[in-house]
Amino acid sequence: MLFTPAELEFLRSQRLGRLATVGPSGWPHVVPVMYALDDGGALEFDVDGVKLRNLGHDPRAAFVIDAMGPKRGVAIQGQAELISQDRARLTPARKFSWGL
Repeated sequence: MLFTPAELEFLRSQRLGRLATVGPSGWPHVVPVMYALDDGGALEFDVDGVKLRNLGHDPRAAFVIDAMGPKRGVAIQGQAELISQDRARLTPARKFSWGL
């Protein structure tokens, strides 16, 4: 999935987003996470505890990066893969942006 130049500029200007994973019970779990955007357009972030358990159960995840004043952001859905014991990569399958 390709991001527009405006989306890339915004994603590179931010460092904190909200990661949503699906727990074994089916309930969502949302936490703030620091991320890095790799050259391929995927988001890399640290995982531990509940995030790690949830992604091991179901790799579907969503990530929202937003900023207030003016309201703008990018929402991403995709599959997360563990790339080390405590690091994951979310490859976007769908995206939506606003205010950019």
